[in-house]
Amino acid sequence: MEKASIITPELIEKLVYTFYDQIRQDELLGPVFEAEINDWDEHLPKMVAFWSSIALKTRSYNGRPVPAHAKLEGLTSAHFDRWLIGFEKTAREIFTEQPAALFISRAHQIADSLKMAIDVQHGILPGMDGALVS
Repeated sequence: MEKASIITPELIEKLVYTFYDQIRQDELLGPVFEAEINDWDEHLPKMVAFWSSIALKTRSYNGRPVPAHAKLEGLTSAHFDRWLIGFEKTAREIFTEQPAALFISRAHQIADSLKMAIDVQHGILPGMDGALVS
């Protein structure tokens, strides 16, 4: 398969559907997603809108990802790391270096933001030296 050098709505859809199909099969992440998402036919278009808003500036996503993730119990850095590994792999399979890098960079920023929000939600605050204190 030839990799795409431009980002289109169709390729964002391919990225999202391919990635989440793989995630659902993952031994660490699959159970987390399956326990939380009742309707994949509703969830996946939301994720397409989310990534379209990021990559194409469509403003088609109007959800609130922090509260949705903060309510999940037991999420650890391992979950986010696995998510990032899978997302990076899928982005690199579909896109050439430059568009893949855009998705990967934003995915890391999003993961960092979600981890921080979840830590704050659970009373783990950054200390003065950058270490986390509870």
